[in-house]
Amino acid sequence: MAKEELYTPIREKNDVLNWLLEDGNPEVKYRTMTELLDMSKDESEVKKAYNSLLSSGTISLVMDKFKLGKEWDDVTALIALAEFGLTRNDISTDDYIERIIKSMNLKDMKCSKILLLRNLVLLGYYEHAWVKKQVFSSFSTMREDGTFRCLDKGKRTNDSKLPDMGCYRQTTTYLLLAAELKKIGVVFPEFQQLINFYINNHVVFQPNNPEKLIIEEMAGTYYPFDHVKLGLQMTMYGLSVLGAANHPNCNKAWALLESKKDSNGKYVLDKSHPYFKVGKIGESNKWITLYALLSEKYRML
Repeated sequence: MAKEELYTPIREKNDVLNWLLEDGNPEVKYRTMTELLDMSKDESEVKKAYNSLLSSGTISLVMDKFKLGKEWDDVTALIALAEFGLTRNDISTDDYIERIIKSMNLKDMKCSKILLLRNLVLLGYYEHAWVKKQVFSSFSTMREDGTFRCLDKGKRTNDSKLPDMGCYRQTTTYLLLAAELKKIGVVFPEFQQLINFYINNHVVFQPNNPEKLIIEEMAGTYYPFDHVKLGLQMTMYGLSVLGAANHPNCNKAWALLESKKDSNGKYVLDKSHPYFKVGKIGESNKWITLYALLSEKYRML
């Protein structure tokens, strides 16, 4: 093999990393530094990125969502802050938590509760009495196959087409919650049963038709996400953190994710629900690329 061929993948990876570390997207830069590169928050470059993030227009737009006093805006604002790598110690969110918790009692908000718990764990609220209680009880409704039933009991079918109204969307929010819990040292026995569901179905394929996707949009690169629309990069991230992504049954899903990579080693955004700015559909995307790299990182641990 020629020396040029040998060094091309290294150069490509460095180019992608430098792209993620550009100043124009402080939220991506900060998350890349602190999670992908494991840089200390005390390092001067990290502090610089942190200060740039907190003073950015993106943060201002996210915080403005809380001022609207609307349930779904509260939920998406918390997702955004968690995605940026911030915690309750970095930005004031305590005043909104009780309001959001009350919203979870509304019928049309219940599907978002597990993803909310995931984000609250990321934001540093695990020891909050309500959060801890809900986390401990959250996996009690898991079924034998590792899935969770659609919460709308009036529905006769859903787009997951899993047995007895199993909901792939809802189950994946549990996967993301489990991953964040593991990262803080909290592991429940049900995690293995949850992992087994994804392994048994090659991550995203129908149990009775292994060539057909369970939900097509969840096999693509969707970002930013909500409780019903999540991209494949998020599922692979969750499985990687939980130590399951090296199973041979994940290979087809890895190939799907790899197919989203362009010639420069950057991953392309398929679809979006842009409650914060992430880039254009059909173009290389820093968030998708960051999650793909994070998935690879955790996969190797």
